[in-house]
Amino acid sequence: MAITKKKADLKDVLPKIRTYCNYRDRCHKEVRDKLYELGLWRQDVNTAITQMIEENLLNEERYARSYVRGHFYNKHWGKVRIVAELKARQVHSRMITMAMEEIDESDYEATIQKLIEKKSKELTGNQFERKQKMSRYLAQKGYAYADFSQLLSRVK
Repeated sequence: MAITKKKADLKDVLPKIRTYCNYRDRCHKEVRDKLYELGLWRQDVNTAITQMIEENLLNEERYARSYVRGHFYNKHWGKVRIVAELKARQVHSRMITMAMEEIDESDYEATIQKLIEKKSKELTGNQFERKQKMSRYLAQKGYAYADFSQLLSRVK
């Protein structure tokens, strides 16, 4: 016997989704997924998202800029990883481009340098092995090889 999920009422879900959007900036995909999880159907989901946008609780540009700042300045992620994560959250490429302006180029280079210095203290092995491990580490953090290769060549 199939279990059918009871349809939720839009007016009951709206206060919950307002709280959800007020807690922190959200992208449209997160809100859409949450609304489906709460039991709304497609038409009501679209209505709720439109209402959240009109109330300025849901703003894709604000979300993207906040995401970029937070993940670069707090988690020290590189541009490649940030862009990939935003694309996975179905943020429009134009919004991603605008949001990436939040990263200052001098801060970007300084962060790479700081990560290299921090990681080099932890690594063992010969110079080649250390640079290889450092490259893998920086690539995993989302930095393009072109961004850190020159800085990495200075490491002893």
